[in-house]
Amino acid sequence: MTLHLPHRFVHEQPRQNTVLDLSALGTDNSSIEDALRAVLEQPQLRLIGFRCSAGSGAIDGAIGLMEQVRRDYGVILTELVLQDDDRADLREVVDEALDEACARNRYPRPSVAFTGRPAEPGLPALTKS
Repeated sequence: MTLHLPHRFVHEQPRQNTVLDLSALGTDNSSIEDALRAVLEQPQLRLIGFRCSAGSGAIDGAIGLMEQVRRDYGVILTELVLQDDDRADLREVVDEALDEACARNRYPRPSVAFTGRPAEPGLPALTKS
């Protein structure tokens, strides 16, 4: 006789990939920390990256925050979603900013995706990927 035991994670739901929108959170470090903790404490969510504007300062800040998440929580974020502002030289600016920020923070270069319009105020800071 064979005994078939149910899979021990039968009731576990798959985790949803989640991107945190930094532009919706503002520049207050405490609100960013609160949002990070809220996402990372949810067992059904998996934080995979950030969304921010395509400016070099915003990219540098996002990569620095990715490094902080790696140090504080042991999670390596792999996605960066940039809000496209329709600049002709955007690819070169982003490429250079990513190279500099990743080298400065010793962080692996994330995958980059562009979104066509900036986030609207009042939209949720979390998006599912």
